[in-house]
Amino acid sequence: MILLGGCGRVTGLLDSVSLFHPVWAADGWVYYLREVTSTSGSGVAEVWRQRPDGSAEEPVLTRAPEVSTCEAGLFSFLFAGPGGDLGVGLECGWDETELLSYSPADKTFEPLASTRFLVDAALVHGADRGFVEAPRECGPGGIQLLADGKAYEFGSPVTVGGATFNLSGGDTDCESTVLARSPAALGDRLFFITAPDSLGRLPLPPEVSPDDLTWHLTEWDVGSATARFVTELPGLADLAVSPDGRSVIAAVSSDHVGGVWSVDVGTGKKTRIADGARAHDPSFSPDGKRFVYVEGFKRLRFAKAR
Repeated sequence: MILLGGCGRVTGLLDSVSLFHPVWAADGWVYYLREVTSTSGSGVAEVWRQRPDGSAEEPVLTRAPEVSTCEAGLFSFLFAGPGGDLGVGLECGWDETELLSYSPADKTFEPLASTRFLVDAALVHGADRGFVEAPRECGPGGIQLLADGKAYEFGSPVTVGGATFNLSGGDTDCESTVLARSPAALGDRLFFITAPDSLGRLPLPPEVSPDDLTWHLTEWDVGSATARFVTELPGLADLAVSPDGRSVIAAVSSDHVGGVWSVDVGTGKKTRIADGARAHDPSFSPDGKRFVYVEGFKRLRFAKAR
């Protein structure tokens, strides 16, 4: 908060600070987007970082880098980048996203991909390939493959739980499309959430909210092209997969219920490990013993992964 005394005006009294997309990086810092919105209009996100013990907090990038195809980009989201570096998503205009890898040690950027507008990205560790979430004509959520610097539709539908549907979202055949969101990847295993009861209902009418749907944690094996429902989740969630692949954290942000659940991937058993309304954007520590998430877009919360 900033106070200007004397005859000057008082500013900053009603500024709102929002936090998004924390990433627990290999260097031990937690990086996140921080946006200050003033009463005069919307703010611009900056990249900050914090020590998990709260001993230090500082800005890292106050403005987005200029790249050849994105000279006036804005920070859109963060993700785990290749080799333990930080992944940065830049919003370029209305329909383009640039994915970059940022090295905090060298303070340099490397291009990863240039695609249509994206919401999130999950890279396969140590590589520039993975999966991305992209809104499509049929709904706000669809999963695509990322390879060779581009995002691609899945080549064939996915069958899981007796239902066959288009995972990538689709631009035309909405009847065979379901909502799929929150990609989290480890090796050739992709985890995401999907709402089977959205099949044949997309795009959703205004009176139906994503919170009204039933969401399932789903695992897709890239090598065998098979999928399975792991468990039903209590609401709309963001995901993170543990470094050993044995558990997935689901941070639930639905109107009906909030908090963080740990799901045993093998058995589907879920355990609530953090209370609180509107949990978002979980990220595991490099050793998998702890995690961080955002509560209500207002503060970072740290907890043990059980």
